[in-house]
Amino acid sequence: MLPGSMVQVIPLKAYRYSNEKVPNMARVVAPPYDVIKGKKVDEIQGLSPFNIAWIDKNKPQEGDGPANNQYTRAGDLWRAWMEQGVLKRDEDEHFYVYCQDFEVEGRMLSRFGFIGLLGQEEFATAPPSSGKFAGILQHEETLPKDIQDRLNLTRATLAQFGQIFVIYPDEEGVVDSILRKYMEKEAPAMDLIDFDNIRQRLWVVDGKKDVKAITKAMKDKYVIVADGHHRYKTSLAMAKEHPELKAAQYTMMCFVNMANPGLVILPTHRLVQNLEFFSKQELMSRLAEHFEVQSFQDKEPMFEAMDGIFKQGKHAFGLFMNDGKFYCLTLKDVTVMDKLLPERSSQLRQLDVSILHVLVLDRLLGIDKAKLAQGTMTGGGYVVYIKGIGDAVDEAVQSVKDGAQACLFMNPTRIEEVGSVATNFECMPQKSTFFHPKVWTGFAIHRLDK
Repeated sequence: MLPGSMVQVIPLKAYRYSNEKVPNMARVVAPPYDVIKGKKVDEIQGLSPFNIAWIDKNKPQEGDGPANNQYTRAGDLWRAWMEQGVLKRDEDEHFYVYCQDFEVEGRMLSRFGFIGLLGQEEFATAPPSSGKFAGILQHEETLPKDIQDRLNLTRATLAQFGQIFVIYPDEEGVVDSILRKYMEKEAPAMDLIDFDNIRQRLWVVDGKKDVKAITKAMKDKYVIVADGHHRYKTSLAMAKEHPELKAAQYTMMCFVNMANPGLVILPTHRLVQNLEFFSKQELMSRLAEHFEVQSFQDKEPMFEAMDGIFKQGKHAFGLFMNDGKFYCLTLKDVTVMDKLLPERSSQLRQLDVSILHVLVLDRLLGIDKAKLAQGTMTGGGYVVYIKGIGDAVDEAVQSVKDGAQACLFMNPTRIEEVGSVATNFECMPQKSTFFHPKVWTGFAIHRLDK
């Protein structure tokens, strides 16, 4: 399929956990592989011998080699669970309604979409020569990251275990109206509360007319990858490696309407560390050239000030450097970005994250793209990305007190900004968005060799 020609969204015969073999579904689903780290792997796998993390995040062991390793073990488990009936394939092709009920900042929200397959095509980089654009877009740059891990797993299993999270425009709610019918009338096929206290439910869209209607409604849409850029690139590679496998020419995704009221983007803050030359006084002096600076004794009034400026449509950041104060920085003149990014669109130039990366990190702190690419792990790299949820802010503040140099706090990116930049065929800087909650793994599995 040519990029930008149309979107081919089709149902699938998903493999799902058997209620007979798995009485407690909360113990077998898991967050996506890239957020399960360290001791969390053991904790999640310890919930059940059938937890999907045994496949999706199988750990290397001493003595591993080409014939026996974390990927071959994952493949063995996948095949064993199918043979044992732990995972059973649906007899017919369906879409699946996927809903998450969660709390953010004291508000209870519900985000729902549907799981289905998207016909493979490369990310679009320019509009079609004629007609309306309908294709797949990326919205942010990705950090250099080896996709070999996901390729090895997919080669060993010939399956996709998690959904790539994509968003699409549907102001009229044509697809959502179909999904709501099942949410209101049918008992969920899966209904659980996970260890993050998020209620997760799945319904099977089994009406043939409804299945056809969803496919038809999606044909003229574009979709934007919200979370899962690397997994999509893995899927593209697998499609090229296995042109003989029809199922491998499709990627399993969770599609969410951009107008869904439960679609939430949280901020991702930046912790600065390991700079060879760093002066608090010099940084404040240079910031004052471009920003109005307010100081506070605690973080709460700083965030309140940032939020007020955000609601005015202006650009503000927070700053903590362990000098006894929290700062709110408000950009004086946004046209400074016209000189710094003259080749980019006004929509991209006026993003908070663009201003932070280009003006503050690069120009004022000397952290350019090459330095950003040097890693984000603890103790390495110049910037660590801090998701704005839970105790992350307090932990970042403590990190500065313990030796990191500064933490820069951000307001969230607006969903409208994601759409405008992506449809300009541009990419935001890495870690511009944090869609919450993550789409979990284990609700539906797409087999590539059958």
